[in-house]
Amino acid sequence: MPTTRYVDEVGGNDANSGLTFALRKKTLAGIASAGVAAGDTIRVMGRAPTASGINATFTNLSSAVTLASALTQSVYTSGAAWSPKTNVTSTGSQSGKLSATSAVNVVIAAAFTTGVAAFFATGALNLSTYQQLSFWVKPSVAVATGVLRLDLCSDTAGATPVNQLTLPALAAGQWNLVTIDSGANFGASIQSIRLFAISDPGAVTLTLDDIVACKASSAVNCLTLNSLISSDNATWYGIKSINGTAVVLDTGGAGSAVTAKGIWSGTTGSVALSILQPLSRSAAGVGGLAITDTFNSATSGTAGSPIIISGGWDTTGMTTQNGLSVFDGVAAGATAGLVVGCDYVTLDRIGFTRFTTPINLNGSTKKGYTLSNFTISDCGGLFTMPAHAVTFNAVNVLNSPGSLSIPQTTNYNTDAVAYSLAFVKMIGNTSGDGIVVPANVGSPAISIHDCSVIGSTTGNTNGFNISSPCIFYNNTANDNASGSAAVGFLFQNMNGFVGYNLQARNNSGAQVQLNNAYVEIFTLDTNFNLGTQVKFTSGSEGEAIIYSWTQNGTAPKVALGDPATGETSGNVVIAHREGGLVANNSIYSDYGTITTTGVTGQSGGSGWKLSPNANAFASSPLRLNVGKVPCAAGVPTTIKYYAQLSAASGISAQLKIAGGRYPGVGSPGTDIVAAVAGTAWTQYSLTFTPTENCVVDVFFEAWGSSSLTASVSGPVTITQ
Repeated sequence: MPTTRYVDEVGGNDANSGLTFALRKKTLAGIASAGVAAGDTIRVMGRAPTASGINATFTNLSSAVTLASALTQSVYTSGAAWSPKTNVTSTGSQSGKLSATSAVNVVIAAAFTTGVAAFFATGALNLSTYQQLSFWVKPSVAVATGVLRLDLCSDTAGATPVNQLTLPALAAGQWNLVTIDSGANFGASIQSIRLFAISDPGAVTLTLDDIVACKASSAVNCLTLNSLISSDNATWYGIKSINGTAVVLDTGGAGSAVTAKGIWSGTTGSVALSILQPLSRSAAGVGGLAITDTFNSATSGTAGSPIIISGGWDTTGMTTQNGLSVFDGVAAGATAGLVVGCDYVTLDRIGFTRFTTPINLNGSTKKGYTLSNFTISDCGGLFTMPAHAVTFNAVNVLNSPGSLSIPQTTNYNTDAVAYSLAFVKMIGNTSGDGIVVPANVGSPAISIHDCSVIGSTTGNTNGFNISSPCIFYNNTANDNASGSAAVGFLFQNMNGFVGYNLQARNNSGAQVQLNNAYVEIFTLDTNFNLGTQVKFTSGSEGEAIIYSWTQNGTAPKVALGDPATGETSGNVVIAHREGGLVANNSIYSDYGTITTTGVTGQSGGSGWKLSPNANAFASSPLRLNVGKVPCAAGVPTTIKYYAQLSAASGISAQLKIAGGRYPGVGSPGTDIVAAVAGTAWTQYSLTFTPTENCVVDVFFEAWGSSSLTASVSGPVTITQ
């Protein structure tokens, strides 16, 4: 019978059994070593998001978030030099996280031993409503836990400490994000901050930046540099810096440069601010350490009974799932947040922030993973996708570099199951294409629906790069505008692709681009004035058939991939119900445009208007197939259409049945034609007698002008 087990990554104990809340283990590794069976559920304690009580102004595609009022108190954000003691030097205006000049270097020489290294006069600060200190620090060499301390002092010379805050272990040469919880209110009259050596650190240079005092960890308005923030209680963004009401979003993890900033995506405006606290390990009064874990159960789950690692459980009894369990990598060098080494594991309501690699689904033969209600935010990379199918369901990947690149493998066919991506949101990808489907993996079909790739910041990349037919609907590729050649949806090297309800806006190169591909799209929205709306790669071949196309009236509608002026690619875009209007239908080709939009045919009916361009000659006309007519052998057939020209001369047009396709219907090089003349609607006839049963194609063709038009209309008369 399946068993429920309990893990508290912060306060658990791996000596416990993990079978009850009171006896919860500390790690997933501890649970795995105790023995887990298929179908078991492992509950992981998490944190519930809190309503901060204030609004914040979020701006679409911007890193800047402006709070309605400050939730923190800046202690050191100026970049000014600190006052050093003997055998210590300090230099201000160093590059930090807050800005290019916001940090300070404190250089401790080998001759220094212990005591006050340097101090900074903060001005009078009342910190009596704050309990935590949050800041960035980068040491030139590794520093062990308990060696250094930051003290808040009541005098201006850093001589009288009121609150003493011990630093955790610091990784060398990397930005370490530290938030220290004192567990009690800070002093009401603070005038300086000092760096104090509890034991000899040796020769070391410390770069300090963006030191802010924060509310108690239990407060709903607790905002620290570790916090994740949200405008919708669903997408959680990492923070780079806080300075009063100014918050800047981070990207690429703790190691990102000062110029690397994340983005937020949504409708610009002032909305309620939500805050989520990730999980980090800490002792009382000491800054948090990264949480990394492994799950290598000797027994795997099964397809019908996966092992479920379920996060977001409450802190009081783990009976209510009201949040997320987000592992915090803290330092720039944090590698994999979680390594999973067994099969058929579901991760639900688990998240990762500030890791080099958030998760390692270990091993080329591993299979059966599901990620649901899953978050990757502000990480240094993504992860290698397993070579067996993975199910993604409600997954957010925010301000982290890398593609969700599905591997090319025969395993999907062997396993009879393929990747499934549903409700995946990628925002602010900083490296490569967003979602990638390789060639030759169409059996069984990969499924991608209700996914979005928004705001990729690497120039000239693609939101979706699709090279195999797949189940593809309700997907969005917007605001991938970096560079001049970014593409929303790239379809290439395939036939028979069908997509439904796609939106592509504000992609700099093209909203939809084809490269040797034949696609049908049912409902497409490209209504934004940037980039060509449908484009073919130069020199490629293909065809796009689009039903219900919401276009932009200013951006170029199509680019057919002609290598040069006077050269033709043979590509075509066929658009039905443009703008959602039944009467608006067009064909865009190398030889001109064919449309029903605004065309009134004979007797007020519908008609087609052909507008040839300079590529249309008698031997290569703008051509429209106006009908297919079944014909019986030996039965004379006459087909009649109405046609007209926009001018009596300067343009040529004809009805035609190509000769040589069927016995008795013309011959190779000798077509059955009826030339059109005059500007009035006139009926024209094609007559022939086939010698075998056949279905003939009737064409209407125009050429010879780039400014005049020819039109064709019913009613069609067929006599046999």
